[in-house]
This record gives sequence, C-alpha cells and structure tokens, in this order.
Amino acid sequence: MKSIRVLALSLPLLASLTVGRSAQALDLTAFDPWESYNRAMFAFNNSVNSSALEPLRQAYGSRLSNSTRAGISNVFANLREPWTAISSGLRADFPNAGASLGRFLINTTAGVGGWYDVAASRYALKSQQDDLGIVLCHWGVGSGPYLVLPFLGPTNGRDLLGRTATMVGTYSALGLEGYMTYRTSDGMVRYLEDGFIEGFVRDPQVDAYALERGLYTRIRDAQCAGASTAGAPYGGDQQ
Repeated sequence: MKSIRVLALSLPLLASLTVGRSAQALDLTAFDPWESYNRAMFAFNNSVNSSALEPLRQAYGSRLSNSTRAGISNVFANLREPWTAISSGLRADFPNAGASLGRFLINTTAGVGGWYDVAASRYALKSQQDDLGIVLCHWGVGSGPYLVLPFLGPTNGRDLLGRTATMVGTYSALGLEGYMTYRTSDGMVRYLEDGFIEGFVRDPQVDAYALERGLYTRIRDAQCAGASTAGAPYGGDQQ
C-alpha cells in the first residue's frame, strides 16, 4: 500500500509509464552527470537492502501491530519537528514554524514522547514538513547534480548541503553517541516502514534507478514549490 501511495504523488510519472514511455524519458529535468557511479551505488544499496534488511522489514511488518508501528513512527516524526520549525523560520514561514514547535511541545509531553499525535488528534494542529534543502531552494540555490549516497540513497547537490548542515546541527545537540543512535534508528525505521523501491528493482520491465531518480526529483521539486507531499519517502530523510 505504501508503494502505491508514494507513486500516486507523481501522477505524470505514472501516466507516462502506463502509455509505454521509457523511464529514461521521464527524467529529462534530472541533471545526472555521474550516472554510471550512481547506478553502481543504487545497485549496491539495493543489494544490501534485499540481502540484509528486507527480511527484517517483512518481520517488522508482520510481527508488530499497526498501532505499535504507528507509535514508533510518530516518535521519530516528532523528533524531526524542531528541524521543520527551524527551516520554516529561516524561510519566514512563521505560521508553520509555530505549528511545528507547538506540535513538538504537545506531543513530547501529552503524547508520551511523541508516541501519540495528540497535537493533531486533540487540537487539530498540523505542520508541513520542511528542511534546509527547501530553505536553500527558497533562497535561490539550484538543485545541482543528482547523486546516490551509500546507504542513504538519493540526493542532489543542494539537498546534500542541507543534509550536511542538519547532521552537524544534530550532532552538536546530541553528541556522537546520541547522534549515532538517533540517526541509525531513524534511518532503520524509515526503511522498515517504506522500502517501496525493492519491488520495482525486481521487475525487469522497469528501470528502477530511473524511476527513483524521477520520483526523487519530482517530489523534491514539488516540496520546494510549497506543495504538501505527506507520506512521500523523500523530504523527511533530509532532517
């Protein structure tokens, strides 16, 4: 279900696939000068995922209840709210910054560390995910070349700058041990909840690399333009 929801965020991409156009034709706006390297890293990442992480993802989905998985996801989503508040503040989007800060305070306290989204369920308080890559886009920085990072997956030059600044800030706040624990746990939960690209990797009819590149580019462009892409796999991973 998650893969269907994620793909629905890029309807032009789906429409092109259904009429038989190649995946490459969908990526005309993607600047990918290091495609050979990126494809090799994409294959490496998915090899690690399929051999080491996919069995864990299946066990996670089958052995934990939906409510437990939702609680775990909520905790990490709550921990990302401060970066949304900071990023929105830097873009002078003070309503969203305030909503995000309010959500963090309410859910951390009344929501038992973020396990329950009390801010939304009781106070109808919601925020739109924001990050430093979107801030740089708002300031006029171009996206730069597409890049696939080992273990971390797709990014581009602009998002890499934003992600690096976020990593430095989080490390400064948590210290080495706290940062490594948070980053590893957060990344693992993201994969266990999504892992949507693996089904396409195994489909010989689909160029999964070009598909992910197209989705990443389209979704990040939409987020930079201010569109809400709740549930998308790209964006929250920048925090």
